[in-house]
Amino acid sequence: MDWKRSFLESSLLGQSTNKNKPTEVQLKCIDLAYKDMMTAGRYYSSSFLYTREQICRATNDALKNCDYAFSKDLIQNTSSLFFNDIIGSGNKYVTGYGLAQKLINMTFKYLYVFSDLVFIEHTVPNFSLCDCPLDSIILNKALIKGLAWSKLTAQQYQDCQEKISTLLKSKLLDSELSKLGNLAFDFLSW
Repeated sequence: MDWKRSFLESSLLGQSTNKNKPTEVQLKCIDLAYKDMMTAGRYYSSSFLYTREQICRATNDALKNCDYAFSKDLIQNTSSLFFNDIIGSGNKYVTGYGLAQKLINMTFKYLYVFSDLVFIEHTVPNFSLCDCPLDSIILNKALIKGLAWSKLTAQQYQDCQEKISTLLKSKLLDSELSKLGNLAFDFLSW
């Protein structure tokens, strides 16, 4: 392993994560995704139905139950961990869907990055089915205006992913990125 990769692994996974234990690396990927989601989620976290640990555990269980296959259903089911539907505390437009898409999509991004550490005894997932994690950087790069990623509905999310698919078709992707579906847009944009 070269020093760059070793540095990246240590920086993201930390020294305490045992890189020889796929389950531990997977849990760390989910935790990293949770932290990414909390850049906006922190404003609403007091209204979450479940704790960080419960949300991460439920996400881990859901990944195993769906055999690591990305789907919109995975996002929809995860969204119920945040709110019943819409928060009524002054910001009635905040739904759990925007937060759930960030958690699930970033989890798949980290699983891809660390796939050689996670999928030792398991088939590597088909990452071409993955969507792009939506955040303000991605929405800006995709020229999508007037939306906040943390407040997206399922339909707005789908519209954004369709726009990203169209943008990706106009780009020349290398062999690695071409296997990532809309997730490739995240790597190109960040």
